[in-house]
Amino acid sequence: MAEETTRLPEAALRDLQGFIASGYGHLAAAAYLFVRVNDAAAGRRWIGRLATSISTAAPWPVDADGHRIKPPAAVNVAFTAPGLHACGLPPAVHCTFPSEFREGAAVPHRSRILGDTEESAPEAWELGGPANPPVHAIIIIHARTDAELDACCEAQRRLLEESGDGVSELAGSMQRGYRPAHDREPFGFRDGIAQPAIAGIAGSGVPTGEFILGYKNHYRSIPPTPVVPSELDPRGILRPLDNPYHAARAPRDLGRNGSYIVYRKLAQDVAGFWRFMREESLRIRGNVDSAFMVWLATRFVGRWPSGAPLARFPDTDDPRHGGRDDFLYGHDPDGFACPVGAHVRRANPRDVIKPNGPQQSLSMSEAHRLLRRGRAFGPPLFDPLLLQDPGGAPARDALGEIRDDGRARGTHFFCVNASIKSQFEFVQQTWCNNPHFSGLRDNKDPIAGDAARAGEPPSRMAIPGRPPIRTSALPRFVTVKAGVYFFMPSLTALRFLAGGGDDVKRPTGARAA
Repeated sequence: MAEETTRLPEAALRDLQGFIASGYGHLAAAAYLFVRVNDAAAGRRWIGRLATSISTAAPWPVDADGHRIKPPAAVNVAFTAPGLHACGLPPAVHCTFPSEFREGAAVPHRSRILGDTEESAPEAWELGGPANPPVHAIIIIHARTDAELDACCEAQRRLLEESGDGVSELAGSMQRGYRPAHDREPFGFRDGIAQPAIAGIAGSGVPTGEFILGYKNHYRSIPPTPVVPSELDPRGILRPLDNPYHAARAPRDLGRNGSYIVYRKLAQDVAGFWRFMREESLRIRGNVDSAFMVWLATRFVGRWPSGAPLARFPDTDDPRHGGRDDFLYGHDPDGFACPVGAHVRRANPRDVIKPNGPQQSLSMSEAHRLLRRGRAFGPPLFDPLLLQDPGGAPARDALGEIRDDGRARGTHFFCVNASIKSQFEFVQQTWCNNPHFSGLRDNKDPIAGDAARAGEPPSRMAIPGRPPIRTSALPRFVTVKAGVYFFMPSLTALRFLAGGGDDVKRPTGARAA
């Protein structure tokens, strides 16, 4: 087994794709190009050319004044299981990947556990579903401006065109995203706060192996990794598998310094979300009270619009503490400050997962963390800063008369995890879609949970208090429009996938802080 390290050495950071280590916060514009490989040899040549432009997790250079020189753009790539097969990866290697990655996100039994049913069913997806052309790879591009993003996209398309018909972009599949002003997601709440730090990147935090293959995870073991028989790597590009039980001809480690990426395009019904709050205000208060609407929506989310956590600020929003993440729920086991069913509390329950004790709960939470890399799409339906003064006239007007404008909006959800099954799928199935999570009754995650299934009672949000509130039946506010599972290889693995040609240069990309 690999030795436990505090920080990854620079050689490992240069081998690691930057998307795993960074959200590229300074690069506001993003695009996602979905690729089809029609010829294995052409696919390998394309990977070889693409590898020279991949951004890595290597530290940024520093100028004479000690300031980090931030790159103007970043390019990363990941592959589906069919994509690796299309590039010529043999069955002897393919079978060493975990079953959830090989099967993909759209198989029926996986749709059931993820809650991808009815309007979120894969049959209705724009990408990744059975009615869509197969996705073999994704090129993830970040840039400072839309103009710079367009230039980067064209550069990547030229690489695809050099392959002739062997590799091509899926027609009409390109997706664009952006980092919203003030980091507000479409419902109007600050997002991206509770991001776990990777111990190997930050020096402390969640064990490296929870997010990066080849290192010890929460259980002090190295997660399973895809491997290559040694005879298929005659040049020795890949490192031998770090396992004392293998003989001298140990298989080669294809996964080391790589990870798995979950992509889901999530459409958010912003008008429907706030109409529900308005109807609940009428039902509970007898009038349309915008301040109460925001109060209620905050209980659904678990944070105030500024991002201030309910666990610390249960009564009023405090924008000065919008980025705080230094809190637990032990002082609030029954959810009087932050409801147990709130979205952020379910996605990361911290020290309270009933009926477990605090230490066991903390351990369970750490074992199922997700590293999110999402971007919004579509224009805001209203100015989210109005929520900072929920009782003011602008907020009353905006929320009281909110209507859908017919334009698509939502989030391109990406998450990084070393195990799709025990991280993303576990959180979605066991914590978000579970109506009985942590002692609840008929209360799924009001944001990320699925709709009530046949034979189930409708889901309702339970808010403790004096008196307690139990909402009307919850509709689905978030609909899945696409879903794909990817493997993001290291730079060394990209060289192997490209055929190990000596003409593949080592890139020197950089990561964001």
